[in-house]
Amino acid sequence: MILNPFKGKNILITGGSRGIGLEMARGFAREGANLALIARGKDDLQAAKTALESLGSGSIVRAYACDVTNAETLADYINMILFELGPLDGIVANSGYCHPGNFHELELADFDRQIDTNLRGVIYTLRLALPHLLQNPKGGFLAITSSPAGHMGIFGFSAYGPTKAALSNLADTLRAEYGDRGVRVHLLLPPDTDTPGYREEVKLYPPETRAILAGGSLLGQEYVARQFVKGIANHKKTIAVGWEARAMMALIRLWPGAFDIYTAAKKRTARKALAKPTEAKSPTDSGSHPTP
Repeated sequence: MILNPFKGKNILITGGSRGIGLEMARGFAREGANLALIARGKDDLQAAKTALESLGSGSIVRAYACDVTNAETLADYINMILFELGPLDGIVANSGYCHPGNFHELELADFDRQIDTNLRGVIYTLRLALPHLLQNPKGGFLAITSSPAGHMGIFGFSAYGPTKAALSNLADTLRAEYGDRGVRVHLLLPPDTDTPGYREEVKLYPPETRAILAGGSLLGQEYVARQFVKGIANHKKTIAVGWEARAMMALIRLWPGAFDIYTAAKKRTARKALAKPTEAKSPTDSGSHPTP
């Protein structure tokens, strides 16, 4: 690892006002990087800016409230970043959103929002910012937040999974196109992470999804972000955090049928539980006394 590789570097982070994006910003700031945060919520952005500046690392922090699917406004803000900070050294395309559910029950709007945020927003960010990165004589990096769900078919993720699969392919394609032009491309694969978005997502899990994912580790956003920053510093192409995510990725690659067997068993268990009639217990069975 290069000693303090981010000191004085200018890094753009979308979805940088909370969750993994904010924690990555915190990690870069501790190394002395200057940061440009883009997210939709003005209040969260201002809180993030204040928190990062309070670290006392000397980092310059700029915050821009923008929907990454609004290409015109996004382009204006990227130009403003170049004016205020100077040439970009890194781009973290981290905006993402998950609304799980059965395919036939999801509204078309649910698909649209995930496609817009997870794919269109990332493409817009990279397409508009990459030309400026290519002008940097020292090169730089792109980091794209995908998901292990983009590498396997997980029940309930019929909208989210395909968008993340597209990002994984996009990372490979950009690496092929720009790897010899001084641009490193990092694919970030977070596991289940205790973020505000995740806490809303799990409320919508179908029973089968809940059964399939039950028992897995839930990692802290600070730890996941720290591993991402470390992996980028070490020029690691694919950064899957946690032994479970790494093991699952290896299993899918070496024995793809194993996940199908596991999923089928969990689905049967979940559906049996749903089909089982609920038997009312008498007060004697429960050890309680009847309410007068």
